[in-house]
Amino acid sequence: MATRFFFDPPRRPKSKPGPNLKSLLVRCPSTSKLTDTGRTIEANLWPMAKLKTQKVTCAHCGGVHTWTKKDVILGRYQ
Repeated sequence: MATRFFFDPPRRPKSKPGPNLKSLLVRCPSTSKLTDTGRTIEANLWPMAKLKTQKVTCAHCGGVHTWTKKDVILGRYQ
């Protein structure tokens, strides 16, 4: 027999111990879809991070795009 009913309030997600990692995502200028750069960073270190211009091969259009820190969107790391 189930102990939770449909109308129970949602439970808070359990906090994960360890660093809060984020994926660095950039938007493809051709398709406007987000592409993973394959890099991660801790969320609290992102404001202080310094990045030079980088290149990534887009998974959506196959082209090579250059990106800087201002182009990055932080996404959930799985």
